[in-house]
Amino acid sequence: MKFLSSKKSGRIAIFGVPYDSTTCFRPGARFGPNGIRFFSENLEEYSLSLGKSLEDVDFYDAGNVEVPADPEGMVESVYSFLRGIDVPVLLGGEHSVTFPVVKALHERYGNLTVVHFDAHADLRESYSGTPYSHACVMRRVLDLGVSIVQVGIRSATKDEAELRRQSPNITVVNSLSELLFLLPRVDTPLYFSIDIDFFDPAYAPGTGTPEPPGASPVEFFDFIYKLPAVNVVGFDVVEVSPPYDPSGITQMLAAKIVRELLIKFWG
Repeated sequence: MKFLSSKKSGRIAIFGVPYDSTTCFRPGARFGPNGIRFFSENLEEYSLSLGKSLEDVDFYDAGNVEVPADPEGMVESVYSFLRGIDVPVLLGGEHSVTFPVVKALHERYGNLTVVHFDAHADLRESYSGTPYSHACVMRRVLDLGVSIVQVGIRSATKDEAELRRQSPNITVVNSLSELLFLLPRVDTPLYFSIDIDFFDPAYAPGTGTPEPPGASPVEFFDFIYKLPAVNVVGFDVVEVSPPYDPSGITQMLAAKIVRELLIKFWG
């Protein structure tokens, strides 16, 4: 199964990491990559809002990365896979799969800013016995020296909230309109990490840790369409859990996000 309009080769590679071994509430995100691909077939290749076609984007679908169950092994497997990828587009999988992609890109570019769309801060030092839990992913990103812009966060521990206030490498953004103003002024390459629970559970119920209230798809796509040209070097959509998405609306939303971002940034 391939994402809509994928080519045999290209500069941009879509790949899935079907992994949810550190999920702390409801597992199922390991089925996310193929669920997103399946629902992409319900899309047209042309974006009316952007006036461009996915057919003109130089991308291919590299399939899923085989990863072991242990989080350290997963990190190493995904990191090794990234050595052969120019521009990564990652389909999760739980959010822990983001870290090795960011690590590889940070080493490649020397500097990077992660734009983190999420309901949760994901800044714990360790959770359930591992520092590579999905609840720790942005803490590990922070350890790399990467700057993080967080938007949509509405759930955190006291320690995470304090870290968000004190860290010079974390910028807290309270709205998409504020983010729209900020991003064109960032002088490093950007990586977008989109946890589907950034959206209100009314729009994205198919996720492991839903948290109201959240953004609407209308607000998010309006932000994307208004965003000026910025240097995005990859993105991910994670935490889509098909077992909790019986109608498919979460998978459909994720597939459209992937299509629109591919066209927006590289179309």
